[in-house]
Amino acid sequence: MAVFVFTGASVTMAPTTGGTAVDLSDHVTSVSLNYEKDSIETTAMGATGHVFTGGLQNLSVTLELNNDQAASSVLETLYTNVGTGTTQLIISNTTGAGTQKFTCVSMFLGASTPVNGAVGELSKQSITLTGGSITKGTV
Repeated sequence: MAVFVFTGASVTMAPTTGGTAVDLSDHVTSVSLNYEKDSIETTAMGATGHVFTGGLQNLSVTLELNNDQAASSVLETLYTNVGTGTTQLIISNTTGAGTQKFTCVSMFLGASTPVNGAVGELSKQSITLTGGSITKGTV
């Protein structure tokens, strides 16, 4: 069994309606990509149990990031992408060679938290992108 300790990921976000890709990797502290398909029941007469087939895919990506106010960094990138359905997100595991790369397109970012924290705390935010489509490749 090829188990591994997850020590690094590359996360790049770009609006597909213009603009340049921004590498957020050095600000990401956690990444989770959830890929599933709706289960559509196809049970017909004579079946002895429920029968299902895969329907539309349902994606969600949750990122935990350290906030950064520099131009072309976390706050600016997320703020300008809120409310759009055109975000491209490329996520790859950088832990080892020949690892997986996932490209998600047309994802929707519904919210950002540009101001978050308390006195003496590191400002962080958690975002979730939903929808779109995914392709899988290798780095």
